[in-house]
Amino acid sequence: MIDTPSNLVQAFQAGDAAAIDRVHQRLPQVKYGARDDASRFPLTLNEAQTVIARENGAQSWGDLRLRLKLEDLDYGDELEQFKQLVYAKDAEKLDELLRAHPSLKATIDDPHFYFGSTALIIAKEHIDMVDVLLKHGADIKAKSQWWAGDFHILEVTSADAAIKLVERGAEINVHAAAEQGWLDWLDAAYERDRTIINRRGGDGKTPLHYATDPAVMDWLLARGADLEARDLDHASTPLQWQLGAQNHEAARALVKRGAQVDIFAAVILGATELVDRALAAHPRAIRARVNQGGYELTPQADGSHQYVYTFEAAGLSPHQVALECGQPEIFARLVEQSPPDAQLLAYCAAGDRDAAQRVVAAHPDMVVNYAEGDRRQLIHAAWTGKADVVALMASLGFDLRIRDDDAMTPLHAAAFHGFADVIGALLDADDEPPLDWLNGYGGTPLATALYGRQNSWRADGDFPLSIKLLVAAGSEVKAEWLPSGDEAIDEALRTGMAPRAAGE
Repeated sequence: MIDTPSNLVQAFQAGDAAAIDRVHQRLPQVKYGARDDASRFPLTLNEAQTVIARENGAQSWGDLRLRLKLEDLDYGDELEQFKQLVYAKDAEKLDELLRAHPSLKATIDDPHFYFGSTALIIAKEHIDMVDVLLKHGADIKAKSQWWAGDFHILEVTSADAAIKLVERGAEINVHAAAEQGWLDWLDAAYERDRTIINRRGGDGKTPLHYATDPAVMDWLLARGADLEARDLDHASTPLQWQLGAQNHEAARALVKRGAQVDIFAAVILGATELVDRALAAHPRAIRARVNQGGYELTPQADGSHQYVYTFEAAGLSPHQVALECGQPEIFARLVEQSPPDAQLLAYCAAGDRDAAQRVVAAHPDMVVNYAEGDRRQLIHAAWTGKADVVALMASLGFDLRIRDDDAMTPLHAAAFHGFADVIGALLDADDEPPLDWLNGYGGTPLATALYGRQNSWRADGDFPLSIKLLVAAGSEVKAEWLPSGDEAIDEALRTGMAPRAAGE
């Protein structure tokens, strides 16, 4: 078994079959493609580190190294307190903790936070936090440790914070300069090193991914910036990143400068002529799905394509994006150009029962013959709280127990966000709902609802009612779930335990 990055690189370059298999299975840049393509990939030492990290259950090499470091050190509860105070941006209590436990200074620059970030990177917008960390020895030049590209403290930073961080010793890099519009710095840096134009930064983004000022875009493009460069984590272009960040004016500026417009970008921008152009260039784009194979302009990616974050869901069709963006004319235009099976899914997404029933009447076997990716649209509807769509798709015969990659059924998806109306629609439509089915994390729909109550980012769910419905339908209740801290939820859970208690 190859166990070091350098050995893996050597074996891979020598054509060793086992090494090629390991890279194909684990390296994000190649695992979604063919093995033959993976065998020709120019594997670097950093990428070999990612492969080994993934084989050991870590996201990145930095994550793996930190795990090994912590096996030899015991910070006790203080390390968790440190992390929570950093996330809470509580400068006063953080200062007290670091003064009381100076041993934490040895791990102050370690990648304890999301995307391999340091404490300073997490706290960078809060200068009082920055000053506390610097006082206790944090290195303002320390980068994150992320497989797709390390983040510099000045990347993705507000203009005000960037200036204050530079005053405290942060070093400007090309990505920060492109983001902030510091053309004088870019001029000087380019004279010293012309390779900065397409240099990879955090997530593997290039400087053009950061530029929102047309003057900076022009400066970069005039010197050879790649307009279609894709970052490494999300396989997204500068145009797609700007749309993901809701920077529509910057996106339009990139379109004017020749950026390739995918079907989703055209719909988001609300430009009919761009929609027609996208479909003319890629006719099968009418069947495209965000972050799924089959449409090369929005490929599947390890960190999910940027449009997944734009709409908080994967698998959306152009029709669904038109609905999400409030583009009824474009929706109608897409439907006109769609085959019947794509039309049916579009009508379902719109909640148009009459139109959907007309398609099914003309094609009675259509629903049962859908591919899995299309049948999963019911999960998407449940995940996004669309009870009318769920009820419609259930009435048409869509599989109520379809699972996604995390083994989540529509019932799990609705439960995570506490969508009681969706749960009610699913329970009404299914004589034997999958109440005891486990998702990929080992949770039933009821357990998923309890977890989602603490972790869902939506604010429109009703968890007490959702849990009440799941319990009333026959979900198993575990004693360790009580108390939950919410009396309405506790009451519903106790109701589910009462019959068992009486039997005992």
